[in-house]
Amino acid sequence: MAHRKLVIGSSLLLTLAPSLGFAADEKFSIPGTSVTASSDDGNLPAYTVDGDLTTRWSAEGDGQWIRFDLGANKKVAYVKIAFLNGASRTFTFDIQTSTDGTTFSTVRSNVTSSLTGSLQTFDFTDVASARYVRLVGYGNTSNAWNSYLEVEIHGSAAEAPGNVVNVATAAQLITALANATAGTTIVLANGTYTKSGAFSIQNKNGTASNPITLKAANRGQAIISGDASISVSGSSYVVIEGLKFTNTGASAIVLDGSNNVRVTRNTFDLTENGTEVKWLMLKGSGSHHNRIDHNDFGGKSDPGPVIAMDGNYSTQMTQYDVIEYNYFHDIGPRLANGLETLRMGLSAVSMLDAYATVQYNLFERCDGDPEFISIKSGHNTIRYNTVLNSQGQLTARHGNYNSIYGNFILGDGTKTGVGGIRIYGTDHKVYNNYLEKLTDDALLIDGGDFDGGPNSSSYTSTDLSKHWKVYRAEVVNNTVVNSTTGLVIGKKYTYAPVDSKVANNLIRNTTGTLYNETKTSNTLFQGNIGYGATLNNRSRTSSELRNVNPSLTTSNGLQKLSSTSPAINTAVGTYAYVAEDVDGQIRSTNDVGADEYSTAAIANAPLSLADVGPNAP
Repeated sequence: MAHRKLVIGSSLLLTLAPSLGFAADEKFSIPGTSVTASSDDGNLPAYTVDGDLTTRWSAEGDGQWIRFDLGANKKVAYVKIAFLNGASRTFTFDIQTSTDGTTFSTVRSNVTSSLTGSLQTFDFTDVASARYVRLVGYGNTSNAWNSYLEVEIHGSAAEAPGNVVNVATAAQLITALANATAGTTIVLANGTYTKSGAFSIQNKNGTASNPITLKAANRGQAIISGDASISVSGSSYVVIEGLKFTNTGASAIVLDGSNNVRVTRNTFDLTENGTEVKWLMLKGSGSHHNRIDHNDFGGKSDPGPVIAMDGNYSTQMTQYDVIEYNYFHDIGPRLANGLETLRMGLSAVSMLDAYATVQYNLFERCDGDPEFISIKSGHNTIRYNTVLNSQGQLTARHGNYNSIYGNFILGDGTKTGVGGIRIYGTDHKVYNNYLEKLTDDALLIDGGDFDGGPNSSSYTSTDLSKHWKVYRAEVVNNTVVNSTTGLVIGKKYTYAPVDSKVANNLIRNTTGTLYNETKTSNTLFQGNIGYGATLNNRSRTSSELRNVNPSLTTSNGLQKLSSTSPAINTAVGTYAYVAEDVDGQIRSTNDVGADEYSTAAIANAPLSLADVGPNAP
């Protein structure tokens, strides 16, 4: 997993956005002494929890078992198993739990693994309280051996008895929601839940330690369909988990004036009918600290953003929300406007601050809008995301003081309109981004058709929808390779950027102008490298812009600095916020570009499907 973590060799712990306080499922720490088995062949039970995929437990024959003692009763949510030679044969087994280690209940029987050598997730209805988990094996498709490389058990603290309400019909769900109080967990049995209008959670308040939880008994098997949806209004500390949305004609989930709501591990696959629909909305006064994580959003072609963060449309934006570890995919085909994958605000509230964090998401084939992420508010952070072959650009369209860093934006070099980052407004920072094989502008500090002044204070409401002149943008330590264009200044409109900085970027393309200053501006250039095509269309000194081969090498599919690169230790200027590189490696004497030449462990890398969505760790 490409998660942020402690960087080996340093004392800096890189932290994420603050936790919302929910009791999320996590991997239990199980010592080897707490693992026993019916037998073994010298490959011991303890080897399944040693973190080493080269060791294993093995026992031959039907009914051989391995048992894990969690030390106390826990809520058990799912298990992960890696099998010996799992890519070439499948294994069959049962999953059982017990509170006393003697009497076991089977939670899944006759389970068959998939063909992969990696850890596989095996989900089941959460067991509210269990101390022991036992796997009973029945061999594999090649022989009678049960051979497990690693086993992980995931869950959380045991749920208090009496707080779980099981429902199997829409009517039961309506009643359970009406009666829910802090600590209530409503579990939806497999099936379809529909009604005319929304299932409503209104004026319901859980707590950080006892949220109101609405979850599927089996992930993806409780389906909200037809005209139904879920509305959360005036509520707090609510969790919506593991559902699938196939409804039509309305948003799947609306969070209205609510806070500390978590939407996690759901699948959004709405049935479209040509209606403009926002699949997930965050709106209303008092909306803040909501978390949207580990969901799958895919297959949207009708107008309307996938996620819309709207506030109250006049005086308040939803604030301090976190959107992370989601899989956004197959959005489009392209509309002229209005099919953003993520829209963070509106013109009417664009001068307000959202303080949102968008991180660790995978965007793939998000083609619906020229702005696949459209930022229309201030003080947001967009970081550590991976964007694959998506038409459009990550755009700071309205608002100020946004930070965009540590993202991987990758195309295939063939698909048209695949761009990078475009900005308008004041005081944005764009740094440590890696952009490769793009066919549209990779880095665009655009011109404006309206000048709101250096502090964005001179405007009327009719000006909010315009393209605001850029002031004091800093575009620093980015890498662009094998793309049709590099960095462009003032491509459109009337007003050139003012007092901006372009520093320590590395661009290696074979076509176009690497640093294209379409408009004359007072932009400060320093320490940049360009190579492989026309360097610049202005007169720049070598201290501003060097034409030198950066001597890149391919590492894990990316173009990184080799040990002989002239980019090493040659960054200039003072940019204290550039303390690490795109890999999460600590910078010392800074190198030019997004990559710092380093032998330290990589903490940040392009995300894959295994890292995001409902079934990711």
